[in-house]
Amino acid sequence: MKKINTLLRIYFLSCVTLLFSIFFSGCGVFNPPRIDSHGYYLDHYHSCGPIALEKAINEFYRAQGIVFFRNPAPRKEVSQDIQSSGNFKRSALVLFNSSAALITWPGEIKKVLLDHGFKIISVDEFKKLDPDEDIAIILVYNAILEGEFHWAVYPIDKNIKKYFGDKTKVCYIFLIKKDG
Repeated sequence: MKKINTLLRIYFLSCVTLLFSIFFSGCGVFNPPRIDSHGYYLDHYHSCGPIALEKAINEFYRAQGIVFFRNPAPRKEVSQDIQSSGNFKRSALVLFNSSAALITWPGEIKKVLLDHGFKIISVDEFKKLDPDEDIAIILVYNAILEGEFHWAVYPIDKNIKKYFGDKTKVCYIFLIKKDG
């Protein structure tokens, strides 16, 4: 009889644990983001972080008169570098919301720029940027919802200050330079 009670308790606790894990996990468990054969999030390839990095790096070289036969920073490679960097925040957040696969953290932006030989200067105001001289990667957010962020490239992307309308706030401005 004791053995049956013990088995019933184990069965009951297993069912409760399973139900809790289902109910308290996010929709990312039921609707995971798409991944490629190497385990990279496909949606991240087309998110604003890798796109902004590709545009900024290419624009920097174009403005210097440097022409490459091959794109020096293709967004797919940039995205794979970001995803391979060992930052587990994105992977953890994906369990709760599959849209987290789109996130590119400021530290990841800096790492890619440093890996490409750029120096990063943090700027605190738009008016300190010169549209004829400077190229910057800027993170803006929606001050109403405070959960929507977007990476943009100055001066290529127009209306950065109004990306989310009148409630757009600037979070970071990373001016990129090369030594020499």
